[in-house]
Amino acid sequence: MDTTLSEKITEGQQIMDNLTIDKRATEEEFQNFMQRVTEVEKIVKKLASSNPEEQKLGEILADQVLENRSERNISENVELKVKTNRTLINTCSTTEHSTSGGQMSQEAFMRSVEKDAKERAEDRKIRNERAEMLKTIGNGAFKEGNYEKAITYFSKALEQRKDSTVLWNNRALSYIQLGLFEKALADCEWALKVSQRNLKALLNSAKCYKQLGDEIKYKEYIQLAKERNPHFIKFINEFEESTDMHVNFQA
Repeated sequence: MDTTLSEKITEGQQIMDNLTIDKRATEEEFQNFMQRVTEVEKIVKKLASSNPEEQKLGEILADQVLENRSERNISENVELKVKTNRTLINTCSTTEHSTSGGQMSQEAFMRSVEKDAKERAEDRKIRNERAEMLKTIGNGAFKEGNYEKAITYFSKALEQRKDSTVLWNNRALSYIQLGLFEKALADCEWALKVSQRNLKALLNSAKCYKQLGDEIKYKEYIQLAKERNPHFIKFINEFEESTDMHVNFQA
């Protein structure tokens, strides 16, 4: 593998590391963000392939993403489906394109990727710092029993970043304290989109369904917690016993 291709693969991997979701993202946009991560990963794999045809296809796909022509969904059989463009990768001036094939040169590609990665990293750092500050205030309000205030600040923190299971779980716990179990379930669902095996989100979901009287869903999430976190079976069993006892006592 030549040096230029190796560097291109490295930069492609940096794109994946620095992809961040917009702070105002809806659920649909969140799913699109996760899809973009998968697409970039597939492009990097093609660039790293020992098959020259795969490498060439990877370069073409990378150029298409960079030129902001359209976002493409890459299937397992390498078929492409055009979708509405939502790519966040910077484009370059048309003067930077090679004169032979009309495609962007490797040098221009690398410069654009490097610039984009740096901007994303800096933006993510700033937003994460804001989210951490807002989370600290929310935690303080929760400890004081001011759950409405806690929800307000956890919500502000989530405007800065939606990829934190801690923030989703913290707000869910605040909703639970107020008896707003449906809202808590929605936050648990978001936490599980970030991490399917997140134990706190699974158990909080089970607790909400128990409070809502949905025994089937309660058992379902207890079982999911055990399947996805086999090393915490003892803790989950204790949680289940405690929850059952608490509900029976209330009844």
